[in-house]
Amino acid sequence: MSKGLHRFWAAMLMCFLTSVVSAEDWLYTVKPGDTVWDISHKILKDWRYWDDILRHNNISNAATIQPGSKIAIPLYIVREELSEVRVESVNGKVDVVFGNDGRKLPLKPGMSLAAGDRVITGEKSTALFFLEDRSSILLQEQSELEFTRLTALGAKSNKSMDAKLKMRRGRMKMHANPSRIPDSRFEIITTSANSAVRGTNFRIGIEQDSSRTEVLDGLVSVGNAYGNVDVPGNFGTVVQKDSPPLQPIKLLAPPDLEAFPSLIRYLPAVIPLSSLEQAQSYRVQVAEDPDFQKIKLDRVVKNRLMLDHHLEDGAYFVRVRGVDGNGLEGKNASKAFRVEARPEAPMVREPLSDKVLHVGSVKFSWAEVKDVKTYLFELASDAEFTDMLEQRSLADTDTSVEFTDAGEYFFRLSSVTAEGRKGPPGKAAKIPILPVPAAPQAKPPAVEGDHLRLALQEVDGVARYHLQLASDADFQDLIVDEKTTEPWVQVPRPPSGYYYFRVQSIDAEGYVGSFSTPQRFEVEPESYLPLVLFVLGSVLLLL
Repeated sequence: MSKGLHRFWAAMLMCFLTSVVSAEDWLYTVKPGDTVWDISHKILKDWRYWDDILRHNNISNAATIQPGSKIAIPLYIVREELSEVRVESVNGKVDVVFGNDGRKLPLKPGMSLAAGDRVITGEKSTALFFLEDRSSILLQEQSELEFTRLTALGAKSNKSMDAKLKMRRGRMKMHANPSRIPDSRFEIITTSANSAVRGTNFRIGIEQDSSRTEVLDGLVSVGNAYGNVDVPGNFGTVVQKDSPPLQPIKLLAPPDLEAFPSLIRYLPAVIPLSSLEQAQSYRVQVAEDPDFQKIKLDRVVKNRLMLDHHLEDGAYFVRVRGVDGNGLEGKNASKAFRVEARPEAPMVREPLSDKVLHVGSVKFSWAEVKDVKTYLFELASDAEFTDMLEQRSLADTDTSVEFTDAGEYFFRLSSVTAEGRKGPPGKAAKIPILPVPAAPQAKPPAVEGDHLRLALQEVDGVARYHLQLASDADFQDLIVDEKTTEPWVQVPRPPSGYYYFRVQSIDAEGYVGSFSTPQRFEVEPESYLPLVLFVLGSVLLLL
């Protein structure tokens, strides 16, 4: 056949390919040197179906076909093989319901799934799958996905994939046809729309009667009975049931994660997330791997994230993206970080924050922490612990410190494991040490008529005084035991004789100082006449 005739039939073929392509057709891309007969031998169930290709594409006769053109081939004549999905990893509680017999089993890495099988992820659970062409699907928590069709089409090598997935609820991320094998096709079915995919990286989320598609690169065709849109990379669309898809909306830029700490030493930790002006909220994911296949946390938050004690110590990766007013999630920002929050510092038992402490011995005690061998007790004169006064490694859960000077002090505790791993220090506690109330100086007691006045030198900062008067030096036989806000008391005059007087200060917090040195004094008789008469009488009796 002459070159001119070849070109004629090629041009005629391009005209004939204006016919409508059926959903049950496979579009094959013609390669250089292909003929209808070559194609028939390579990809059809029987090479003799070549005539069906000509009729289906309105080709009356063709010796060669122009490379790059598309031929619609009915699926019923295409050589196809059943394909399987391999379970790469499972995180958390994930079940599979087998389509052939309805059995429900826990999903395990290494399993092979076939068309008709359905996967259900629980809370904080994910599953990663690989198709035969290395397309990957990450099914996120509380999601349900059914593999409706899984076939490999065409030649024995470099097969094209023909897969249909039904997303019932939840979210999934798919990287379809990463090797860019020609003529592969993927269809994702949701309650509100169908998505046609050939080679792209995208996310789909289902919420009741709506779906959201976010295309990271490539092109996804999203449509239903009411309309169709082609969504390019960096754009997304929302489809409500019984409504056409929204025109493509640009996805939000990645947020700034500068404020997210690289090291977290205390849990719970509250981290701000508010760098995107148009973001209504943020989706935050924490994973053990940089590819986010082992997701430990997946949460939508307003403008801050709280990490709690469920996150064990170790290395992690955080991924954050903004969510706009349409619910579309934008481009990712990610960062590596570590959690080193264990062993936790012990809980302080004493001194409590409201306890008033004074110069002298102060006891410190704390709760025992599991799997901790020793505790590090630190005392400083400043909250930053730059001026360290005491550092003690203790196996017990208490210690005492002798304070000789009043002032403000700070202490903190850390836990240390048997391997020597020291946890983060506990919160620094401030303890004001007050001076012991000074013992007031007693004034000489004064007899005033029928009363005895006991007075003392007034002391600054003292709220009350405690005065005692006794007839013995041990203060066992108390005559006066009185507390007063005034620096004196007045009592009825006691009988003449020798007495002992002492006093102590009580400050505003109720702390009682020590007693002053007892003073001995004499209460003289009111008149010596009875004594003189007694002596004279005694002498006369002796005469």
